[in-house]
Amino acid sequence: MASTFNRITLFVALLGMLCMPAHGQMTTELWQTDIKVLAQNLLAKHPDFYTKHTAQEFEEAFDTLSQQIPMLDDAQIIIELNRLVAMGGDSHTNIEINAASKTMHRLPIQCVVLADGVFISAATALNKELVGAQIIGFGDTNAAEAFEKISVLFGYENNSRLMNAGSSYITLLPALAAVGLADAFDAKTYPLTIRDAAGERVVTLDCTVPTIRPSWVSFAQNLENGMPLMYRKANGDYQTDFLPESKAMYLAYNKCKNAKDFPMELLIKFIMEKSEEFDAQRLVIDLRFNGGGDETVLWPMIDTLKESERFSNPGNIITLISRYTYSSAMSNAHQLRDRAGAVLIGEPTGGKPNHFGEIQSFTLPNSKLVVSHSTKWFQRFDEDLDAVYPDVPVEVESADFFAGNDPVLKAALGYK
Repeated sequence: MASTFNRITLFVALLGMLCMPAHGQMTTELWQTDIKVLAQNLLAKHPDFYTKHTAQEFEEAFDTLSQQIPMLDDAQIIIELNRLVAMGGDSHTNIEINAASKTMHRLPIQCVVLADGVFISAATALNKELVGAQIIGFGDTNAAEAFEKISVLFGYENNSRLMNAGSSYITLLPALAAVGLADAFDAKTYPLTIRDAAGERVVTLDCTVPTIRPSWVSFAQNLENGMPLMYRKANGDYQTDFLPESKAMYLAYNKCKNAKDFPMELLIKFIMEKSEEFDAQRLVIDLRFNGGGDETVLWPMIDTLKESERFSNPGNIITLISRYTYSSAMSNAHQLRDRAGAVLIGEPTGGKPNHFGEIQSFTLPNSKLVVSHSTKWFQRFDEDLDAVYPDVPVEVESADFFAGNDPVLKAALGYK
């Protein structure tokens, strides 16, 4: 494999300095260059790419894709590059395809996996009546099996990450076609089996690329009691509130980042002073929408809480986690438990405590696709758990989700 990549010449390097070709001008030769640069960099920069597949398996997949490129459209190639990167089994290592996906045929919906099935959480305005419906099947395949099939296109370490990333990939027609869930990557329509108040039926969705930007309708727009606290506080690096009925301070820690206008040292001072002023009996730290960053930012807070007399009893500190709690936020979750005695409530996290991380990136010379990759292995525990698990597991079912109820926060405030 190394000899294959070492044959990349100065010509390849010069190609990397060229501007990205205009849409539709990526040639077989340009894609061949990109795939070689991709493989070469993955193997050189990732700390251990062969944890899930062998070098031989990766080389065979590389050679197969190289041979197929002349017969594939750009959208298909991008998805197959994702399959190649996913062989590393590292959810921090991936191709950023958000921009490219905007030109792909796709389902005009967004979906979410809940405790009782897969549901449509948002849809374009023309399909707004589908919001809240359960997805029974994608084409001829039931929803659960469809998520298993699509999972070969992205790296993941556990079921939480599979549900999270799968919800994005499973709406892309090239991704569905790549794993046998659609007949064509550029199909104009796609059959979806759903169940709602009208019963179970098949709906045929328009999957063509819209000529104008569509408006979207979210389940949150239909909530009778307004947005629950977790959504209202999900913006910014962190936000706080005091819940007088429960005598609880609430901290939504949304990014592992030090806010420039209100650094962590001020946040700690504010939390502790307001807790005294309001006689708070509990501190709830919500990490459910925190995808990571710098785990050390929260360490002074953890040290303060460890020494706090107000929050020294079991159950005084509760941390909320979910499938979206990832990377450094996941590390902060078990640090809060191990060092400050916090009780974890919610879902298993989106990654493993022992994991690859500390992300860097490189750009493919012709397509300009950005590839993020891990540079370091973090060994947190002797036991190789597939997630940070909650002390009190709470699953969210569709009835609560679409009503805007928050059973996780309810469990935290009622914890004894």
